Parts: sequence; C-alpha cells; structure tokens
Amino acid sequence: MNRSKPFPVVMILMTMPVLAALMALIVGCAATNATSDSSIQASTRSSAERPEWESPSTGNAAEDANSSTSKSPMKHITLPVDDGASDGIAVIRWQIFDNQSVISTFFKKNPPSGVSNEIQKQLASNGFMVAEVKLSALPNALEDLGGTYANIRAWLGEATTWSQLTSFQIRGSYAVVINGSTHRLNDGAIQLLMRGWTVPLESGAVTDVEILPAFLAGGEVPGARTTAREPFPSAGFFVSLQRGSVLLITGMTPKGSRESSTRGPFAGPPVASPPTLGELLLTRPNEESAPIPQRPFIVIIPLISANNFFDNAPLESLPAKEP
Repeated sequence: MNRSKPFPVVMILMTMPVLAALMALIVGCAATNATSDSSIQASTRSSAERPEWESPSTGNAAEDANSSTSKSPMKHITLPVDDGASDGIAVIRWQIFDNQSVISTFFKKNPPSGVSNEIQKQLASNGFMVAEVKLSALPNALEDLGGTYANIRAWLGEATTWSQLTSFQIRGSYAVVINGSTHRLNDGAIQLLMRGWTVPLESGAVTDVEILPAFLAGGEVPGARTTAREPFPSAGFFVSLQRGSVLLITGMTPKGSRESSTRGPFAGPPVASPPTLGELLLTRPNEESAPIPQRPFIVIIPLISANNFFDNAPLESLPAKEP
C-alpha cells in the first residue's frame, strides 16, 4: 500500500512537460496570429466574396505555394473567374525564366496606361518594371514570357491596410541604391507593400492600387526589436485600374549599374555597384548560381462586382421651374 502512494506524484511530474509544451504551442499560435505583415497574406480584408478559380485553390498562399510549383515551366495557369460577384484584389506570384531580352520586350509592348512616362522612368531607376494587360490576355502574356515555374495565388479582398507582397531580409549592413544614391541599411527587411480598394464612380467602379517599397528596421530579424517603417514613396506608384485590367511587376538591372575602374595607373576589373530596391526584391541577385535562373513576377488582378456598374446611364436632373 505504501508503494502505491507516490504514483500520483510521478504521473504529475510526467505530465508537466506535456503541459509546458501545450502552453508553448498556445503562445506560439498567438504570436503568429499577431503578425500584421506576411508575404502575400491570403486573409480576406473585407466581406467581399472570395472568387472562384479555374481550378481548386485553398486561398492560402503557403498551401498554394506547395502545390503550385513545377520542374518545368507551366503554360496553362489558374486564374480567378471574373463572374461579377466579388470586389477585391487577387495576387499571383510567378517565377519566369530569367531571359532579359524576352522580359524587356514584353514590358515595352505592354506599358501601364495609368502610370506616366516620368514615373516609369523613376521606377526603372529604382529597378522596377510595370506592365498592364487584360485579364483575358493574361494566358497569352504568360506564353510570351515562356511560362512560369510557380503559380502561387492569394485573395486579399479589399486590402485597405498594407500587405507585404515580397521582402528581402538584411542581416548586418547592406548598401542599396535608392533614387540614384547609395544608402546603408542595417538589420531589417526591405518590403514591397501594396494596398488597394474598389472606388465606385458614376461611369463604373475602378480599383485604386498603391505600391510602396519600404524598410522595416529590425523586421524579420530574430530577437530584434521592430521599429518604425521607413517608406520610399518616390520608388513606388499609384494607379487606377479599370475592370478587367491586370498589373504585372518585376525587377530589373538599371542601365549603367555596372562600373569599371579603367582610369589611372591602378585600373582594375569591372566593379558592380550596389543593387537597387527592385533588384533585391524582384530579381534575387544572390541566387544567380541557381540551376535555372528565374525572375519573380507579381501579378495583381482587381475584381469588381456587377453591383458597382449601372445598367443605364445616370439620369440628368431636370431644370427647376421658374417661379
């Protein structure tokens, strides 16, 4: 009888690690849910109905990433169905074979109608290229680009707060060219952010989209304290997209970014200048040794419901009767 008394104490001691593990799991889940910016967040930010896709999709970026990659480029991709029932923004992440000539030709043929030439030049100086095509022409656009090795999809809905499309983590110190000047950024994350929402108009609604690169000091660095975000508005842009229009964004290496020390008695080999924001975010210069060189593409697809379009033209108000 005396030998059986310690048994409950032993059981309690054995269950303590289990309880500790459960508490750690609960705390970890709470910390994960508290994160405001994740890469291509798939959470719906409004009550807008999630659109149907041409093939089953979880609507979760992480799950779609695991199921939408291929060893050979895909020419047929899944797209949201524009059935006039949803308001919001769908985002797709592609990985295109990095053929500079093919990509440059495509962007020259498809300039964004709502972005001025001056802003396009400013974007190019920061390493970004932007194109615009019709949703119905997106499969042909992918064909022209040679297909994609990934088709990662996410539904943002009415993204009234900033969502992170992609990021580049910095540990230590890193030199970056921003608006033609070299800046040193320390311990943090360079982010490409987006927000956008439907704007009802008398002639039919449009989708306003803002793209903003920014630096989050301490962001995504384990143990670092996150501080205020530093935006780079001159490297971003704003555009109003008509229903059925699609925006494509990728990175580029600006002309003249490679310099050579050929003057003076101590001439040396060509020296690469620091990368631009667009190069870091959407060309992955540190992955040049990959077996298949790929260029990340961000595809932004706004959807506008039929409720935001009038079947008939608005009636003109009648003149007031004279007294």
